Amino acid sequence: MNKSLTFIPFEQLEDTWKAMEKQRVSPFMYYDYMRYIVRDEKRNPFHSVRIACIQNVSSREILMIVPLVYVKGPKAHYKMLGDIGGCDIADALYKDSISGEERGELISFFYKSLSGRLEFRRLYEKSPLYLNAPPERIVSDETVGYADIPVPEDWDGYLASLSGNSRHNLTRAVRRMDRDGIEHRLEVYGGDRSLPKEVWKLLMKTYYARFHAKYKRGVFSDETKGGIFVQVLKYIHYRTYKKLWFYTKHDSHSIPELANARTYVLWNGDDMIAFACGFLTHDQSICSYPRLAINEKYNYYTPGCVMLAEILQLYMQRGVTKHLDLSRGDEAYKFKMGAVAYCTHDIVLK
Repeated sequence: MNKSLTFIPFEQLEDTWKAMEKQRVSPFMYYDYMRYIVRDEKRNPFHSVRIACIQNVSSREILMIVPLVYVKGPKAHYKMLGDIGGCDIADALYKDSISGEERGELISFFYKSLSGRLEFRRLYEKSPLYLNAPPERIVSDETVGYADIPVPEDWDGYLASLSGNSRHNLTRAVRRMDRDGIEHRLEVYGGDRSLPKEVWKLLMKTYYARFHAKYKRGVFSDETKGGIFVQVLKYIHYRTYKKLWFYTKHDSHSIPELANARTYVLWNGDDMIAFACGFLTHDQSICSYPRLAINEKYNYYTPGCVMLAEILQLYMQRGVTKHLDLSRGDEAYKFKMGAVAYCTHDIVLK
C-alpha cells in the first residue's frame, strides 16, 4: 500500500478523529478536549498547529493521525499537541481496523517522513508511537511517574490491602472530622448535573490559593535569591500574569463545559474542603484527573485522602468506573491510597 504524510487542518478532521477515539484511548486525546488546546496554541505566535495524517494514496483514507505543534525559533522542532500543562497524555490515533503490525509500519513511515528535531513528551509507556520510535534518532528518553488507583470490588478488602499506617491515617482522619463536626459531604457535578457558576468560582479560588501557597516563593523568603526587587517581581508575577493564566488556560474551560467532565467536591456545609476534576472515557471505565486541590485550612484532616476514599466508594457502588487515574505525578499520598505506578516518556529525536 502506498502511503503519504499530509498536514490537514484540525477542524476538517472532526468526524475521522471521533471515529478513531472510540477505541480505548485517553480522554485527553478526545477531539472535543483537544479543541480547547488548539485554541490555546493558536494564541501563541511561535506555535503552529500541524495535524499529521498518514493516508492511503489511492483511496485518500486516513489511517493514522498524529496531533503536532510546530515550534518556531532558533531551536525549531515539532512537539505533541497534547504536550501542555493539564493534558497528561499525548499520542497518535489509528483507524480501528489497523492491526498491530500495520501500526508499526505506519509509525515507521511517519518517522521517516518527518525529519528534523522532534520533542515528543507525555507518551504513554505502552504507546506504539513510543515503542516504535527509531532508536538511532533518539537523543534522550526520560520517564515521568504517574499513578492509577484500581476501584475495589469490596471496601473491607480495599482497606485491608493498604499498609497499616495508611489505613490508620485514613480512618483517623474521618474520625477527626466527625469529632469536630466537619460534614465531609461529597457532591458530584457534570453529566446530568451541571456545575453551578458559583461552585466553579469557589473551586478556582481554592485551586489558585493552593497553587500560590505551594509554588510561590514568599516575597521575603530566605529561599528566594536575587534580592528584594526580584522577590517583589516574582510576587507581582504570581498575583497578576499567573492568576490570569490560571483562569484562561484550556482546562479552566474544558472542565466546566465538556459533557464527559466530572467534578467532585467535598463540602463542609457551604465550605469547600477539597475537589477533584476529571474526564471520563466514553465507556466510563476510567476517570482521569488533571486537577485536584485542597483547602489548606483543613490540612489537619488530610482532606485529599478522605475525598479520594469517598470517590472510590462511589465508583464501587455504581460498578461502572474501574480506574481512578490520578495521572501525572508520583506523590506519596497516591500510593498510600493504593495507587499502581505507570509512566510516560519524554523523548527527543534528532
